[in-house]
Amino acid sequence: MKELHLERLPIDKKDYKKRTALLSDVTNFITDDTIVYLDGVPALLYLTLQDDTSGLRWAVKSQKYQSHTRSNGLKQESNLFGYTPRISYRQDYCTITAMAEKYPKQHTVISSFIENIHEYYEKYFPETYDLHKKTVDERILPDWKIGDTPFTSGIVNKNNALKYHYDTGNFKGILSNMVVLKKGVNGGHLVVPELNIALDCADNTLVIFNGQDLIHGVSPIEYEDEGAYRYSVVYYSLESIWKCEPLGDEIKRIQKRKTEREKNRLNPEHLEKLKQEANKGTKKSQDELNEFIQKTKK
Repeated sequence: MKELHLERLPIDKKDYKKRTALLSDVTNFITDDTIVYLDGVPALLYLTLQDDTSGLRWAVKSQKYQSHTRSNGLKQESNLFGYTPRISYRQDYCTITAMAEKYPKQHTVISSFIENIHEYYEKYFPETYDLHKKTVDERILPDWKIGDTPFTSGIVNKNNALKYHYDTGNFKGILSNMVVLKKGVNGGHLVVPELNIALDCADNTLVIFNGQDLIHGVSPIEYEDEGAYRYSVVYYSLESIWKCEPLGDEIKRIQKRKTEREKNRLNPEHLEKLKQEANKGTKKSQDELNEFIQKTKK
């Protein structure tokens, strides 16, 4: 394991945020197992995994992915796994992700793989790992953690050359764990300009770092053939999961919300209100039509 002792570079983050990550932005390229220190404290790990990832590879390749825009405006093709918190106006309860329902076997394989790799987190970042575990144990109920780990959730990115960005929504001061699986591609490096480094992100590699603290992006990806791919599987701990109640209470919450919606559908006053709003729209459209007819007669 190589050690690299660095100082954080003073960069103008406005020059990087939401633009394409380029290898020319940095001068140091990491291809071997390396741990990076900032001010004597471990800040980033790049490691080739010896673990069997064949099951994980099957799981990420055997599902369809959703195209969507992240909260920071970045477009990507990805699927979430683990647990999701309450989302105002859309989902007023905590629940499992869509992957767990659509692809339960794949979800189990992907979620459980963190059991293989979080030991590296504990080994190379002992103080941060202890803080991570303590924070999650104190604030997150066991129902909403992935196995016997401090992680709650994650995302699988498919062929995403993400522009420079910061991760959002995780507990502060803790690290994300990312596994990269790829075949037949060139590029797709993880570029971290503040550290003046780019990680090769070869097949079967693990990256551990704080994506909320360090701006980072993925360099452009070139595909050699139709079977080429680059997947990254990222495990993290969502801070908003602390609002989740015990699983049984969340199930009751879901049932209560569904019951309220059904009552609204059957409530005469609610139906009358909806009918009045619809009539207002119809009357407005009719008035506009009559006005148009009168103008054409003149």
